[in-house]
Amino acid sequence: MSILRFSKVVREVGDFTILDEIDASIAAGERIGLVGPNGAGKTTLLRLAAGIDDPDRGSVERKRGLTV
Repeated sequence: MSILRFSKVVREVGDFTILDEIDASIAAGERIGLVGPNGAGKTTLLRLAAGIDDPDRGSVERKRGLTV
């Protein structure tokens, strides 16, 4: 069962696309690492996961009571 799911998530800043139709899910008990170069969208992805930001398109589904 997924505790977090990204479906076709797009996030843009001006003309720059940071995340382009991201599909991903995290199941309960999974451990993940988030790595990449500066400007790749790591912080943006975490802000979406935490519910701080909303995607421009697509959806982010979180299990009720999830804290990030």
